[in-house]
Amino acid sequence: MSSLLYIPCASLNPEDIESLIKLCLCEDVDRVDKHGGRKAGLKYLLNIHSIGFDLSSYIDLKELKKLEKEFHELKKFDLFRKEFDDNNQFDPYWELNSNSSKIHQIAKNARKFRDKEKHFQPEQLKIYFNSKQIENIPYSKATFDTAGFVDNDARNYLIKYPLLERQNKGQINTKQGRIETVIFDIPSESQIIVLDFADERMPGGLFLYGASTQEETICYNSDTYNGLLDFKYQRFDGGFFIPEFGCLYIKNVTFFKQPDFKQNHLIDIIAAACYDLTGEHGLHKPPNSIEQTEMNTKKKLETIIAAAQANTDGNGENTYLILGPIGCGAFRNKLETIAKLWAEILFKPLNENLNTQQRHAFQHIWFLSGTEHKLNIFEQALNLHSDQRL
Repeated sequence: MSSLLYIPCASLNPEDIESLIKLCLCEDVDRVDKHGGRKAGLKYLLNIHSIGFDLSSYIDLKELKKLEKEFHELKKFDLFRKEFDDNNQFDPYWELNSNSSKIHQIAKNARKFRDKEKHFQPEQLKIYFNSKQIENIPYSKATFDTAGFVDNDARNYLIKYPLLERQNKGQINTKQGRIETVIFDIPSESQIIVLDFADERMPGGLFLYGASTQEETICYNSDTYNGLLDFKYQRFDGGFFIPEFGCLYIKNVTFFKQPDFKQNHLIDIIAAACYDLTGEHGLHKPPNSIEQTEMNTKKKLETIIAAAQANTDGNGENTYLILGPIGCGAFRNKLETIAKLWAEILFKPLNENLNTQQRHAFQHIWFLSGTEHKLNIFEQALNLHSDQRL
């Protein structure tokens, strides 16, 4: 079922390996196995070991052998499915086909206007562990056939339009509104990259339950959910996760306009998640200290910006990047901290000789929120004037 999995060994930091091992050894079965997080982590860890990466300083290799047996057992089941039809047997894409009464009607309605048989191509589904992996793309000699490398398009653009030479407008604005309508305020000929405030445990978060947070709203109005399920079934052997310091990237998602869903825009989706600071959910547990949590969160946000920079069409002169208060809802990340980190990253020098900053890789960056309070916080952190709100 799964395709060749690209392992960016030269780019993996010790903390990336440690994160995978922590996930794979976790004894909180409900947290790591219910939605297949450990299954996805094991697939990566075992693949890393199989290509000769020395893991002996991270884990007892006898323990790794035990984990391999567990992985093959886990592949037979989908524990999340049992919540809907009392069946935990592995059945690819049951989420698109089940008529369970436990699936909310809004999710069933959203499934009607998508092609259930449509699958995203391998080069449309990208998995990034950290910003270093993205920085190394132009220098990689890998191919899809030899290593499962899916960033050939990004490599070509980064070579043709080096990041350090980009001098786009980098205009930052705030905008009040909802993602499903704001998408259609952008010219259709533009490239649109949207940050999905994702659930790192399962595709689409609470999509099947009819929730209405930002990720579910994106999924109700686009074929993003299909793409996330393709990660689950085409990449992760029926599991799912987002790397602790990384993100998932989906190229060319179709976003439909309400109410008749006949008009559409093509957009790119970056699916990423902050730590769940309530401790109730979340696949990756946050560090014990506030300082380390903020440091790790900054690494996540840096990967998001790097992913967007690498995947702009051409040199980014026609690209809109849509960001916002990721992690500041149910996961209780402090809005002021997230806004400050975005500002630090976007205003960081890109090329000091050209006096450019990271934001100049894009033409437009919009910070979107539905509330006045959140927009005010972003405007303070980004040093924006009131007339810069769209």
